[in-house]
This record gives sequence, structure tokens and C-alpha cells, in this order.
Amino acid sequence: MAKKTVFLTGASGSMGGAAFKELRRRRDRYDTVILVRPSKENKKLFREYEGRKRIPVGQRGVVELDDLKIVWGDLTNYEDVLTAVTGADFVLHPAAFIAPAADHNPPLAEKINVGAAKNIVAAIKAQPNNGDDIRLVNIGSVAEYGDRLPPIHMVRTGDPLKPSVFDFYATTKIRAERIVIESGLKYWASIRQTYYIALPDAMSLMDPILYHQPINTHIEFVTADDAGYGLVQCLEVPDDFWGRIYNMGGGPVCRFVFVDYIRDMMKILGMGDYRKIMKRNWFALRNFHCNWFADSHMLNEHLGHWRQSLEDHYHQVKDAAPWYIKLGKIVPKYFIKKFFTEKMTLGKDGTMYWIKNNNEKRIAAFYGSREKFETIPDWDVDMPEADGDYILLDHGYDDKKPNEKIDLEDAQGAAKFRGGECLSDNFIDMRTKLKWKCAFGHEFEATPTLIVRAGHWCPECLPPPWNYDKIAKKNHFFAQIYYPNHDKKENNFYDEKCYEDIL
Repeated sequence: MAKKTVFLTGASGSMGGAAFKELRRRRDRYDTVILVRPSKENKKLFREYEGRKRIPVGQRGVVELDDLKIVWGDLTNYEDVLTAVTGADFVLHPAAFIAPAADHNPPLAEKINVGAAKNIVAAIKAQPNNGDDIRLVNIGSVAEYGDRLPPIHMVRTGDPLKPSVFDFYATTKIRAERIVIESGLKYWASIRQTYYIALPDAMSLMDPILYHQPINTHIEFVTADDAGYGLVQCLEVPDDFWGRIYNMGGGPVCRFVFVDYIRDMMKILGMGDYRKIMKRNWFALRNFHCNWFADSHMLNEHLGHWRQSLEDHYHQVKDAAPWYIKLGKIVPKYFIKKFFTEKMTLGKDGTMYWIKNNNEKRIAAFYGSREKFETIPDWDVDMPEADGDYILLDHGYDDKKPNEKIDLEDAQGAAKFRGGECLSDNFIDMRTKLKWKCAFGHEFEATPTLIVRAGHWCPECLPPPWNYDKIAKKNHFFAQIYYPNHDKKENNFYDEKCYEDIL
């Protein structure tokens, strides 16, 4: 049987790196093509695979070995992408410019995350038979859903998309996913990956963004090994896998409440009792993302990637901990707090910097108001617990129907629930675009798959700018995820330049 060729993006990242290693383990069945930037770090990372033909740092070029081709280039350059796609049977696309860097440079995030999706789709369509023989897996993000605190912490793929305020990364992932779903390609799948790809190097997560997360955030993570393994498993699925959107998490054994994770990780990292080195009001009250998935088992049924648990992750962190972590056991908690944990909150991306400098926009987005910040209790008062009770959201139609049973009435119901209309009077199938109108009169075309199965809606209303208070008043579908932690009297607006307040 002839070997298949797989083009993998993001091979220098966490999920992509794990997928690259998995592909190397399967090189008796698959040849691999990777497209990586010719940076000094990447040159070092892939040095052993270049053979004798070494291309200098910063220069584009192609290195071909027996079962591996390295395209030194950039996903934002169409010619580089075309070179990598040509001859491929599969395209696995986990590469992305992620937060917090993406939120500090939205134009670059747009160029990389959205531009790469455009280039990949165009390059596939440039192949023989319009690319109908090529299978594309796009990796989206849980950030597309925005914050989903209890009681709406259990998420399904058809739920509304609500990128958190200032989360430009999420907005680019939504637009990239829309490009893939609406591409007209015969074989595609979009997998919304959990934010927590649990890495053994836990210290890499020590960033001010740590405190953007409410302590009652419910998180379903997946290990990097399982994420990469699952991505490669997409090469061996039946045809009914394609044309769908999935959520990727690690399942029930990979679920936790954020405050419990903090407690356990601080002990593993030798810092002791988290309550002695962190204040509760350092953590935001809303406006992050993460959740548990009600339907992540559906992806596991195809891929079988649920292999590791929270306990496995903890063991990996312990094994990977550097020598200086042990010093935490002997360094006074005062010093850990003052020079490490608190210091993260005082940078421009830190919650206490916003409070001290009265950054009203950030305070409103993440706390609701200064008054609400000031009423946050100390540790051990009304602490969150893993919540077994949850509310599944209404999608405006019978979402239990299989795709082949969805009809015009379902499309009309979904549109009406969003405060809009389905303007078409002829429903052909889930892949044929219909005409829609949102509550604000914007007209657009989209497939039923994008709207009723993927939770997308009006592209003109998608942030930036963020005008959620106005949208929630007219869009009942959206209101379900907005009003649980927003007052109906709020009237916030965040424009395209809102991120510049901390630069």
C-alpha cells in the first residue's frame, strides 16, 4: 500500500510538536511535510532532520529526506504554503499566533491566524480535482466560546461564540474557522482545542494571564501527548468524520475547577499554600474562557485520544520540574509573594496594575466594576466547588436531529432565536449557503453547518469592536451566555484599538 503524505503546520509548537513526534513514529505509513519559520530556534529544533543540506537562518528553502520534507518559510506566504500542500493527502493545521502575544499585536494575529487559513484553503483548491482528494483538519480554540462560568460551564459545539473582550486571538480563530467551514472543500474538520494543553513545563504558564481567570472557572484540559496523538489519529478516520466541528478535551478525568488546580500546582512547584502567596482579588471575576465539554466524547469516539488523566499530568510536572523549584520549600513565602506571584499582577497586563491605575475598561471587562472588585472576600469564604449541576443552552431548533434531517424550518428557527431571519426559501443541504439577516439588519450568506452546527452568526457583528450589551438585548441565543454574569443595565463598548491601553 502506497504511503500517504501529511502536511503538518506548527511542528515547533506544543500540539504540533507532539503530532510531529507521532508522525515520526508512523513514518512507515506516512511521509511528512512541515512548514516552519527559518528562525534560529527552529533551526536548532530541527537540526537533526536537515541532513547535510543546511539552509542558513533567516533564508527560505526546502530540505527533502526520504520520509520528511522541511519547507523553511512562512504560513503567511502563499508560495511557501503551496509548496508544502502540493502532493499532500492530508493537511493538519494546529499552528497559530496565540495569546497573550496575539492580544498585544492584533494585526499580526490577523495576518498569521486568518491569513494562514486563507492560504491553506487556496493552496488545496489549486491542486488537481480542486483539492477534493485532500483532507484538512483545522484546529480552533475553546477561546471562541468566551467565559462560561457556572451554571453554563458545560459547552457543546453549536453553542454561541462570544470571544472575551480584549481577546483578539479568539476573534481571529473564529474568522479562520469560518474560512475553513465555508471553503467548499469536500473534506474538512474543525477541532476546537481546549486552552489547557497541559505541558510538563508548568513554569511556562506563569504569566499575568494566570490572574485573568476566575477561580471558579471549570476547565477540561488535555495533555500535549494526547492532543498530538489525537490530531494524527485524524488520518485514520472514516468519511463520516468530515464536514463537522468537534470539541477536544481529555474527558471527565481531565476536569477540574481552577482554584483546585492552583492549590495542587503550587504544592507541586514547592511554593506551598497558595493562600499565603496569592490574594483572591488578584483573580478576575469574568471575561476569560474555558469550560467543561458536554460533547468531547464524540471526538474521542473517532480518535481514541483519551489516554492520560489529571494525575498523569501532575506526575509529568513533578518529573519535569527544574532544580530551582525545590528552593521554594526553603524560601520564605513573603519573598515568593512579593517577587514572584504579586509581581505578575503589577505588569501592564496584570489585574492589580489595572486597579492601581484605575483602568476603567479593563476593570469593567474583568471585574464588572471597582465596587464588585472591592467586595471580593478572602480565601475560604464561599469557595467554588466542582459543579455537577449545569444548564445546556437552547440552540433555537431541535439540535438532536442528524444533519440529513435538518431543514428550512430549523434554519428559520435558529435565525429567529438570534433575533434575525433566514431570507432563503429553498433549503438544499447543510453545505449549500443560505441568505440570512441579523437583528441589526446586516445581510450575509452562510451554510447551515456554520450557523446551526458551529454557532457562528453575523460576521459584521463579530468583534472587534465589542458591543455585547447591545447585541444581548436583541439576540436571545447570545443572551443565554451573556446575562449570567452581566447586568442588563451595563452599557460597555470596546473599539478596535482597545488593546493599546496597556502597550
